[in-house]
Amino acid sequence: MAKTYVVQKGDTLAKIARRHAGGAASATTLADYNGLPAADQIAVGQQIWLPSRRDLKPAAVARARGPWPAPPHGFQAVRDTFGDLLRYIGDDGGLDPRWETERMTKAPLPFPIPLAWDTSKSVTAIRCHKLIAPLLEEVFRQIAAQGLQKGVRTYGGGYVYRPKRGAVKPSTHSWGIAIDLNPTTNAMGTAGDMDPRLVSLFEGFGFLWGGRWTGRGKDPMHFQYCTGY
Repeated sequence: MAKTYVVQKGDTLAKIARRHAGGAASATTLADYNGLPAADQIAVGQQIWLPSRRDLKPAAVARARGPWPAPPHGFQAVRDTFGDLLRYIGDDGGLDPRWETERMTKAPLPFPIPLAWDTSKSVTAIRCHKLIAPLLEEVFRQIAAQGLQKGVRTYGGGYVYRPKRGAVKPSTHSWGIAIDLNPTTNAMGTAGDMDPRLVSLFEGFGFLWGGRWTGRGKDPMHFQYCTGY
């Protein structure tokens, strides 16, 4: 799992890459992994994530299995595939509402899922990017068809504009390409209790499971449709 480094006075991304990431040439990789539009956009006190080789490994599924794009690898590829989110963020950090209007939709579910924060209520559709709505519909159809519905106990969220936990870069949830399931028993930094059959199903469709990460960044509730970011 990625480690963190706090930018010091006199640092450049090339210097950080030379000391911690195998050489100055890795500065572009660090910029991409940290969601930086350019390698020189760092500031003293900023936290930089230093990815491991495993973090940078593309998904095992190299092509899409249906009418949806293949999972992109890296920040630039996410932007190329699902839209340049940065262009919709204002100087005040706010998000232009056109981002949601143009990019997001709801993928209906074949069965309701109780909300993690209020189990008296349930969600019947997942808000997500328009391009992966058919994918999520198919994943949950397969969950129902394979009798894995009981393993999906609560829903923790889909699309939401926010930074990645513990980082400055936008979360994959900001593109509507990530969902959280069973968060109560799959907290960040824990092993969790996600049904391995669910994990296998999601991974078979190209999702990256956060439970594969290690250390305090391990996130067993999290599934995202991209790698290297």
